[in-house]
Amino acid sequence: MSNLNEVGGYCPACGAEYRSGYDTCADDGTPLTPGPAPEPDHETGPPERSAQPGPAWEPVAELRSSDEAHILAGRLQAEGIEAFVDPPQHHSYYGAATAAVLNYRFKVLVPPHRLLEAAEVIRDIESGT
Repeated sequence: MSNLNEVGGYCPACGAEYRSGYDTCADDGTPLTPGPAPEPDHETGPPERSAQPGPAWEPVAELRSSDEAHILAGRLQAEGIEAFVDPPQHHSYYGAATAAVLNYRFKVLVPPHRLLEAAEVIRDIESGT
């Protein structure tokens, strides 16, 4: 008998892990990759805005939910566009409800030269295509 908590696959776009028996990400429709998600590589994440060489990364969207921002960034990454969420995580003792009441925003950032392409992907998502 297999362990119910054993990871069967993960979404390469958003990193969500699924038990055996699933083959598609429920959040973004991406086919799952077998096995557990790789550990995040903190060395290759986005540099701090003040430490970025050249032009700063541009916000392509601002969302009220950290989860939605990470899903959008994953979708953009699946389309081959580097994207990151700023801030990467919201640490609050009171949780997401407080962030919503305070009108906290999560920015999805992309390189300036990919801004128009990212905006087009977002338009396609919003129109359902």
